[in-house]
Amino acid sequence: MSEIKKKTNIETTTLEQVPEHERKGWVDVALIQAGVFICVPSLLLGGLLASSMSLGSAILAGIIGYVLSTVVAVATGIIGVDLHVPTCVVTKSSFGETGSRIIVSSVFAVASIGWFAVQNNVCGSAFSSFMETMGIHIPASVSAAIWGIVMLITAVIGIDSLKWLNQISVPALVVIMGAGCFMAVKNYGTDGVSAEVESTMGILGGIALTASFMGVTMSCAPDFTRYQKSRGGVWASSFVGILPAGIVLLVMGAVLTKIVGENDLSLVMCMIGLPILGTLVLILATWTTNTTNAYTAGINMVMLFNLKDEKRAFVTGIAGVIGTVLAVMGLLNNISAFFDWLGYLFLPVGGVMVGDYWILRKGMPQLWGYCKGFNWAGVIAWAAGAVISIYVTLSGAIFIGFAVSALLYVVLYRILPKKEEQKLEG
Repeated sequence: MSEIKKKTNIETTTLEQVPEHERKGWVDVALIQAGVFICVPSLLLGGLLASSMSLGSAILAGIIGYVLSTVVAVATGIIGVDLHVPTCVVTKSSFGETGSRIIVSSVFAVASIGWFAVQNNVCGSAFSSFMETMGIHIPASVSAAIWGIVMLITAVIGIDSLKWLNQISVPALVVIMGAGCFMAVKNYGTDGVSAEVESTMGILGGIALTASFMGVTMSCAPDFTRYQKSRGGVWASSFVGILPAGIVLLVMGAVLTKIVGENDLSLVMCMIGLPILGTLVLILATWTTNTTNAYTAGINMVMLFNLKDEKRAFVTGIAGVIGTVLAVMGLLNNISAFFDWLGYLFLPVGGVMVGDYWILRKGMPQLWGYCKGFNWAGVIAWAAGAVISIYVTLSGAIFIGFAVSALLYVVLYRILPKKEEQKLEG
């Protein structure tokens, strides 16, 4: 297998443990994680919060939500570095081998493909608008198809491609976005910052919305932390990669919404006469994020369809094609509702993972094991957490769902009949 990887440069380590020689430094993983959050939806999140409450409350809610979510991402990410396997393998312990394959991999693959579609749709529409200003008409669906294929190539190659893409793109995006925000403030002033807005969401609701936005990252952290060398590296990559990028983009989106009435920095840059830079921001930001979406979808499809590790590249391509088709058809346009559903389904998975590894197995990899079939304690606890998140009307229901999933799993695991457990091979 290593020989195949060496010849083609395409990653073939999928469900098996990451060999020691393939592990990365924390900076590499931090850049990948930063690339995930330097994206248009991060700006949209800030805009949604700023449209629903005062600027100060929006920023406070976003920061609290990001910090809490990053702590959870560290808790799940450490499981990945301890075991050196992706999320869908980690959850074999709490959901059972079949449960993880059918439930977790299905949910994760669908959500990742959905994210790919959302991002691709935004990129395609903006690129077509930019070309229109130059007198060239390209249908948004065609733009989405073209950029979907381009972004898919890096995902198919694998983790090394993600690393190099983000090493180049993240610093460039930081500089360009900073300059764009400065120009926006210079052109439009700061009068809108203090403008009153009708409060339609409380701070707790804003924290919950941010956590929903972070739902995939919190649960899927092992997909990337499995490549790290130590637990300390997970703390460093998460707090250096996730927090600064997420919070800065959220603040940008909130401030731009207040002063310009638009939270998409790429469009703002076009409005102030910098269309080329605006389009470059959009493409790079979407590219760094969408590559990880297709990559995660590919990993879970390998598990879902019981494929060999070397088939990851092929099914990653399939996932990207499906996401591109969804983008072309415009089937995922309600991004606020999409954020909500990510939180409903993903946070309870993270809760079950935390309850299993950190409470029952005391954070010790040698105690980790999985059963064949379903681990009904995990399935029931996850379903209960999801139902609470969906139907309880309290603003913090999503956090209640997470906690209930973790604690209910611990209780059910101790009272339900046990099956013989197997350990990781290697």
